Amino acid sequence: MTKIYLIRHAESEGNIYRRAHGRFNGQITAMGHKQIEQLSHRFKDEKIDAIYSSDLDRAVTTATALSEPRNLPINKSEFLREVDLGEWEDVAWGDLEYIYPKMQKLFNSDPASWHVMGSESLESVESRMIKILKEIGQKHKGETIAVFSHGFAIRSLICKLLGVPSNETHKVMYCDNSGVALLNYNKGKLTVEYHGDNSHLCDETSTLARQTWWREDDDKIKENLRYESVDSCPDNPDTNPTIRLIVQKINFDLGFIAFLDNEPVGLLALDKSDANIGKIIYTYVKPEYKDRNFFEQLIGQAIAVFRKLNKKIVQIIISSGDKDKIAFFQKFGFKIINDDDEELGILEFEIK
Repeated sequence: MTKIYLIRHAESEGNIYRRAHGRFNGQITAMGHKQIEQLSHRFKDEKIDAIYSSDLDRAVTTATALSEPRNLPINKSEFLREVDLGEWEDVAWGDLEYIYPKMQKLFNSDPASWHVMGSESLESVESRMIKILKEIGQKHKGETIAVFSHGFAIRSLICKLLGVPSNETHKVMYCDNSGVALLNYNKGKLTVEYHGDNSHLCDETSTLARQTWWREDDDKIKENLRYESVDSCPDNPDTNPTIRLIVQKINFDLGFIAFLDNEPVGLLALDKSDANIGKIIYTYVKPEYKDRNFFEQLIGQAIAVFRKLNKKIVQIIISSGDKDKIAFFQKFGFKIINDDDEELGILEFEIK
């Protein structure tokens, strides 16, 4: 019998910025690197004979948790990739909920009935995952293998192996970032010993513990932002007066008002004038929503916009006295580049 640990990648940009990343090659976040450390510790005494991974960066980076301590190569395969989301790729989940409400709901509740332009079918995901895992099991008889893949792909496979129909997908738990399933392969058959285990994480490092979108409706809090261009919003009577006032007072090239459903709750102002550097001029979230993850989503929107404009760097200037704000941006990968300035802190994020 072959043991196959099937592991989801650690937290990446799409997870924390609440954007749809299937084949989009998002990067691991700072919290994701902490999850990788904890995953490595979990398996420190486990014998692993070979490692396989999706060829997307977020999975390959996570696979180093097990490959580096053992000096094992990572065998990359496109068959372990996440579902292709077609025209949804790198779109904010809040925008998708607003523009495609029926399809967005089906994506989570009945993925066999979900389809958008350019997307991959549930059947395709299931078949390629089963194919590659059986090939791995056959090649490594009697060994213990670690395989790194993605949330939708893993959940689809688990449902298929457990005989859960697509319209009952909700009965199978979502897998946390860096969550672990254990499969057994024997005589051409794959079986599930356990799945969705994130016992190596704590509430601080668990992505799902910090979010509610995956919970039952009674425990769910609306948290996915959607965006409209400032150009179409300032004169709208529904636009928050504070946001309208900010728009009138600052200079920027690109501006987005963030909505929670139809309520304007935030503002993002950007400067795209530099050839290589995109600058975050201003971020604002209504005070009653500052304990949500809305600022994180605004950062994600800025990075997504500048990435499409082929910028290499995202930059923000913060008063050196605002230690909390500087620490907040550092938490998301921004680095201070001017330690010698006593008044201003210039922070940069490298776009990959």
